[in-house]
Amino acid sequence: MFENNVTRRGFVTGAAAVAGLAGLSTIAPGLAGADPKIGDQHTDAEIRAAEAGALAMMTFQKIDGTPVYYWRSNRGNTTARNWQCTDAFYNALVAWIRDLRSLSSSYGSISYVVSAGFYVNKPGQHGAGTAMDLDHVRWSGGNTISPLDKHHASSNAAIRKRYLATEAVCRRRFRYVLDGWYNADHADHIHADFGGMPVRVLKDSESDTKFVQAVCNNFRGSGLVIDGDWGTNTQNAFNGLKSALGVTGDPHTSSSVWQGMLSKIATKGFANQNI
Repeated sequence: MFENNVTRRGFVTGAAAVAGLAGLSTIAPGLAGADPKIGDQHTDAEIRAAEAGALAMMTFQKIDGTPVYYWRSNRGNTTARNWQCTDAFYNALVAWIRDLRSLSSSYGSISYVVSAGFYVNKPGQHGAGTAMDLDHVRWSGGNTISPLDKHHASSNAAIRKRYLATEAVCRRRFRYVLDGWYNADHADHIHADFGGMPVRVLKDSESDTKFVQAVCNNFRGSGLVIDGDWGTNTQNAFNGLKSALGVTGDPHTSSSVWQGMLSKIATKGFANQNI
């Protein structure tokens, strides 16, 4: 009912939507190069205020049919909530959840997703309606992944692989993805946004480098320090990861090559397999 309900107040950002769909950073002028390290812990009151103040945002309760809940004020709550984002970002969310369904199909269907926020009246990508904070995913087969419970730091290797698989799917559709290895502010959720599109893996990106280091450590036992510094050891480990996955082409410059590599990482992670 709510997935196609678009609230129009003020002006319609049609050009922004077109730019977002094209994978460009012009959807939020001045934000594409912004440092995504700003705090994105959103209170229930802030999100409720956003419901009343969103400009030219669409309202949704589900992403492509999958319910999206909010647990920060009531763990386990399944009350429907109205979320906001731009049309273009919602289209990216649909592509993301379809990727997630496909790559984790052995787990069954996705029963629900839990988020800590999309549009929130704050600076940065959240304020532009082009960001998601992912707290939890549950599949019909009983499997879950819970950044909210700091699963990146789990003592269970299979859970850590599942966390990285889920993050890899986020990285297929969103340029800035910040995880529990990135910093303490993101220990309890995965942040994903449109800034700096298109998707690639960049050596000078702290977020990208830490993800690569975590993948190499958890899938290949590389023993890297997860410090965000793309040095010789990280390069060698990345070369080995690419070779083991049978990846050809340059994921640093080609979105399609990087997305394909991420799909292979996700497939291995959901199957709890080393690379």
